Amino acid sequence: MAERGIPFGVTAPKAVSFVAGTGTSLAYTDLTADELEIFDLDLIKLSKYFTSNRDLQNLFLEDRDTYLWAASIAKKQLAKGFNGNVAGSGEFGMQLIRARTILNTADSWQQSYTSAGWNNVFGNSTTLIDLSLTTYLKPQNRVLVVFPKLYNESVPKIREVWFHIGPTDYPIWPIAFQGLGDLYVAGLPATPLIVKNGKFYMRGNVLGIGVVDSIAPLGLTFADGEYMTGSGQEAPTS
Repeated sequence: MAERGIPFGVTAPKAVSFVAGTGTSLAYTDLTADELEIFDLDLIKLSKYFTSNRDLQNLFLEDRDTYLWAASIAKKQLAKGFNGNVAGSGEFGMQLIRARTILNTADSWQQSYTSAGWNNVFGNSTTLIDLSLTTYLKPQNRVLVVFPKLYNESVPKIREVWFHIGPTDYPIWPIAFQGLGDLYVAGLPATPLIVKNGKFYMRGNVLGIGVVDSIAPLGLTFADGEYMTGSGQEAPTS
C-alpha cells in the first residue's frame, strides 16, 4: 500500500508525537489488513502483563496509535513482514522492552545513585545506549524502541528526565509518577523513538543521596524474528 500522511489503521494521529533526533527519517510502510489485525490482538495480549491492575493495562493500551505508527516505521526500516508477538525468521515483531535491551547486561531496572541531582540513568554522553552494536546482543539493523511512558517498581526518586537522542538534546521534562498498585507510572510530553541503529541516553534528577530507583521505559521493542527468538538476547555471542 502506498505511503500516506498517516499510517493505515491510526485513528487519532494528533495524539502521536515522537522525538527521534534531528534529521531522523520517520518514513513508514503501512501494515497490511492482516498484519493490523495481528497487531491489535497481540497488543492486547502484551497488555496482560499488567492484568493485575486494569488501570495500568488501560494506560498501556491508550498508546495504541503511537505503537502502531512506530510499527509502521519499523516495517519500513526492517523491510520485513509483521507477525506480532511470535515473529520468526524473515519477519519482525514486538515485545515489551527488556532491561537487557537498554542496560545491556542487567536483568533488573534497579540502579543505585550515590549523589543527589543529575545522574546518568540509561547510558551517558560517552557510552550511549547504542542500537548499532555488532557485539553484545547484536542489535544492529534489527531493533527499534519506543516508549510513551515511564514506570517504576520502587518508590520513585527521580523527578525530572533529560533525553539526548541521536545528535539532539531535548528539553528537561518534569515527571510525576502516579501509584497504580505495586507500580508507579509517569507520562511523557512526547514519545522517544529510537530508530534502527539509533543511539540515546537519559539523565535523571535524583532526590536524595544513596538511593535506589527502578525507573524503566514503558513501551515496545520492535525487532526481527531472529533477534526475538535468538539466544543473543541472553548472552554475548561471537
